[in-house]
Amino acid sequence: MRQRLPAEEWKASGPRRPALVTSDAFHAESPVQKRPEIPRPSFHDMTSRLSAIERAPVFFTLSEEALRAIARRVRRMQIPAGEMVLCQGEPGDTIFFIERGHCRLVIEKPPSIVTVAVLTEGDFFGESACVLGRSQQASVYAQTECYLLALDRQSLHAVMADISVQATWGQLLEEATVVGVYSPKGGSGGTCISLNLVGALARRYPGEVLLLDLDFPYSHSALLAGLVPTSCLARMSSVPQESFEDALLSAVLYDSGGPMILPGALRPEEADEVTPELVNKAIATLRKTFRYIVVDLGVTITDSTLALFDLTQHVVLVAAPELSAVKSAADAVDILNQLGTPHNRLTVVLNHRSEKPAVSKAAVERALKRRVDVEIAFDGNRPEQAAVDGAILSLTNAKSEIGQGAEALAALLDGTHARPRVAVDSRSIPNGIAEHAGRPS
Repeated sequence: MRQRLPAEEWKASGPRRPALVTSDAFHAESPVQKRPEIPRPSFHDMTSRLSAIERAPVFFTLSEEALRAIARRVRRMQIPAGEMVLCQGEPGDTIFFIERGHCRLVIEKPPSIVTVAVLTEGDFFGESACVLGRSQQASVYAQTECYLLALDRQSLHAVMADISVQATWGQLLEEATVVGVYSPKGGSGGTCISLNLVGALARRYPGEVLLLDLDFPYSHSALLAGLVPTSCLARMSSVPQESFEDALLSAVLYDSGGPMILPGALRPEEADEVTPELVNKAIATLRKTFRYIVVDLGVTITDSTLALFDLTQHVVLVAAPELSAVKSAADAVDILNQLGTPHNRLTVVLNHRSEKPAVSKAAVERALKRRVDVEIAFDGNRPEQAAVDGAILSLTNAKSEIGQGAEALAALLDGTHARPRVAVDSRSIPNGIAEHAGRPS
């Protein structure tokens, strides 16, 4: 359901306009459309923006990815009743979406002003001037206090260009498939599944699979694999653009079994340095080098998590057969559906963490309103022992329950996203990785 924000969150209002009085005052002030710094929206904020934007017929043909990108770029405006939003005859570069309130669309025909429409929640205006470069065909006034979403031409063109370029070059260059592993309830085994999935994929494609550990505040995947990290993604935030790729690859750790791991942060306080912009930049760089990028998203939906959902081609949802975990998983499925994750690109993994589950598989499927795709049976103390030993079960004990489950998940992903295989050997490991990685002696 669409979430309404409290009034104090609407303070970034746009330029104030003259009240609707006489035709002499009609051109009293020219529209000034500022572009302030736009903060990243929260999840509920995103759903609210999407609810308003996706109703606009002008965007009916756009993908969910494009709509989410647009929703992140719009800015909010609070317009008091009686004030002007657009002025007839003037140039314009912004589309306005009405989230709350009513607006009057009027045309000036001296000596009178004719009201031609009353616009309300879900309506939009200003699109002709923004898209076609025409002057405003009418003026718009706030009939009541209005809350608007404003999308300027520059942001609209940037979104469309980015999506077009990413889709085209992603296909031509055969860039990596990004898989997000999300565990909405702590203790469900999300990190264990991520690590073993990378191991199973690396058995097929050694040197071509990377685990990006964004399970904050503690990114422990490298340590669980027996590797000693010396750098991380968070420390790339201040690296100059010209040396970013080399620095990023030098932070990647190489496991002798084939998988590679890039820690998100080495210390809890470094997690704040991993911004959505840094995540986007890193993924764009890493996709040119690897075949699969598996991202451990942890349990909390953050700004970086939202950015990753836009970049992923597949989401793996990990749930344990426990009441609280199943409830969290059901909420997560609803969230992912609202974010536009296609049904066939969401895989549910049921991970048994105890010998006697509290909730049956059938009950889990009823709660999630979808089937469980991969079920991993209880594996005794093997996962804990593997963590102590610094081992990846899918590499060291493929017949274990975790190993078999990871292999089934890898086969499912590979069946959906595989491309022609290129033979590789140890010499194909990307430059800057092997010399900076390894197991402790």
